[in-house]
Amino acid sequence: GLLSEVFKLENRWQAKLLGAEKEDYRQARKLIEETVSNNNIVIYTYKLSLFSAEAMGVLDEIGAGYENVEVGLEWFLLDKEKSVLRAELLKMTGQSSLPHVFI
Repeated sequence: GLLSEVFKLENRWQAKLLGAEKEDYRQARKLIEETVSNNNIVIYTYKLSLFSAEAMGVLDEIGAGYENVEVGLEWFLLDKEKSVLRAELLKMTGQSSLPHVFI
């Protein structure tokens, strides 16, 4: 809906406001691709997110080993590097919120 589109715009704006350049996006994409290809399950999370905690809880409950990539405490507390990572996850998945789970 409308709120989803607002968060997608905010996602792109945040990284640019913090000075992100094309090379930053390329490096973030490369890091995501390497992390996903080197692990069976990868989850990108926010430390303060109940949704992230619940997703990890489900993986823990079923005994799935996974690599947790903590993007930050929450979306509004990200530095340039993590904002770019979040923007690349949006480009790759079409989803601006976390958690992101790659299996």
